Amino acid sequence: MPPPRRKTVTDGGRRTGRGGGGTPAGRPGEGRAGPARRGDGMPTPCDPLLRHVLRDEALTRGLGDIEARMLVEWVADWTELLADAARTEDDAWSCVRRLCRRGRAIGRFVRLWSDPDGRGAAGQLAAAERFAWPLPTRALDPADLMHHILTWENQHPEG
Repeated sequence: MPPPRRKTVTDGGRRTGRGGGGTPAGRPGEGRAGPARRGDGMPTPCDPLLRHVLRDEALTRGLGDIEARMLVEWVADWTELLADAARTEDDAWSCVRRLCRRGRAIGRFVRLWSDPDGRGAAGQLAAAERFAWPLPTRALDPADLMHHILTWENQHPEG
């Protein structure tokens, strides 16, 4: 697992720092800030969106520190990309709300799968949420499971 990133806040709340963890910035044709803007609107301020993500306690409820950190960083990274790519502020808020809902569902799945008695419920959740990633075939450490899921999500953003 890569070392934690050091993040600083600059330029309107955009975070800078070394990529790592679950960052989605490694896509072909994209820089750290995501897809190139087409000049079809004002950039959406990122601070209110990030505050919304960081205040969402349901995102990390029941997770260990490592899994919670990974999930929050993943959602925050995607929030920045969505804010940059959104045509309007309403568009950005809609995308971030969907992203937070997905993040909460991923967190619930990891929490359920980590309990041997909860694996059936985790499978039902995966079906109900239409998770496209392959279900684990054995018991995994929650941090490893979170890492595998977020990596898959980054490689298959349409999923």
